[in-house]
Amino acid sequence: MTTIDPRIAGFYTEYDEASRLHSTATGRLEFERTQELLRRYLPPAPARVLDVGGGPGTHAAWLTEEGYEVLLLDPVPKHVEQARERAPRCVAQLGDARDLDVAAGTFDAVLLLGPLYHLAERADRLAALREARRVAVPGGVVAAAGISRYSLVQDYTVSAGLSPELLAGARSRR
Repeated sequence: MTTIDPRIAGFYTEYDEASRLHSTATGRLEFERTQELLRRYLPPAPARVLDVGGGPGTHAAWLTEEGYEVLLLDPVPKHVEQARERAPRCVAQLGDARDLDVAAGTFDAVLLLGPLYHLAERADRLAALREARRVAVPGGVVAAAGISRYSLVQDYTVSAGLSPELLAGARSRR
């Protein structure tokens, strides 16, 4: 397995990713919207789903409950252990999105709901996408999520309460 950036491994040693999608309104909204989209595009259960970078098994848990066969791969040992507890019907193993130890054309759907925003180099993101496509069956679903380079500005705008009206007023006072 390819090694991950030690800063990412260190971050997740301390950070509680297992509660992120359930502990805040924005996290809950992200979880609900992701479920809605996946339910719309995934083939019906018992399809085989590869959850690449699946973290502590948040999505693997509900997918297995709905009858999907899920293999979760994550580079963080803590997440693999949490996934085994949270989603006991899925198989959870260490793995790297850039170099999947999975045969070509074996999954009906491949989820990349985390790796693309942790892979800082474009070449690494492209490798992860190529790997996802490689292991998906022909015509299979590859669902990927990324974060805009402007996300920090957007988060700050929301957290600081910078409404359009306030910003318009700031421009007109110049």
